[in-house]
Amino acid sequence: MPTLVQTPPRAARMRHPDRARQLLDVVEALALKEGLASVTMQRIADLAGVAKPVVYRHFANASEALLAVLERRWAEIDADLDAIFRTAGPGFEAEVARHVEHYLTGMAGDRYRIRKLLAVADGDPMVFAAWRRRLDRRNRDLAAILQATHAAPAGAVQTLATLIIGALSRLGDKVAEAPEPASIQARRFARFVAGGIAAAKSEIV
Repeated sequence: MPTLVQTPPRAARMRHPDRARQLLDVVEALALKEGLASVTMQRIADLAGVAKPVVYRHFANASEALLAVLERRWAEIDADLDAIFRTAGPGFEAEVARHVEHYLTGMAGDRYRIRKLLAVADGDPMVFAAWRRRLDRRNRDLAAILQATHAAPAGAVQTLATLIIGALSRLGDKVAEAPEPASIQARRFARFVAGGIAAAKSEIV
């Protein structure tokens, strides 16, 4: 039986950004502890200690509230992913390995909580559509980073970006079950990326 989130006393007034952060914390805790069905506007209001209209000033509905939590977590992941590929030069492969190890360690320790949140949100069409849009955006963003940082042709980096995102997502999903430590997986992945970039740049004529 899931652990219930306790209802606090009525909250004091907050600035809009502070209230937004508080509500996101409430939604995340509620989703993880009690499941998707428990994420209702009334339940969010009760746990935040505010009137329901306050919640509606931040979210149109419960799906939007859950999506906002995922967007916050995705932003943390995206910052780490962008750092992986924004270096160039002789130390590129080592830097990729270092950042990928940081990312994989975070996924293994559930630092981002993204896997649990996506599991909770499974079946919500708004969240699924947002996840697909994010995946497309990540591919475009990574292709742009690779092209700008490594001067590789646009067509080649688009294909490489798709392969990299897919491989890295797979590693992140399975890292807790992997027979090798994150450091070894990260070094192998870095060699794959370096080789892919070299191949992409060889297409320049």
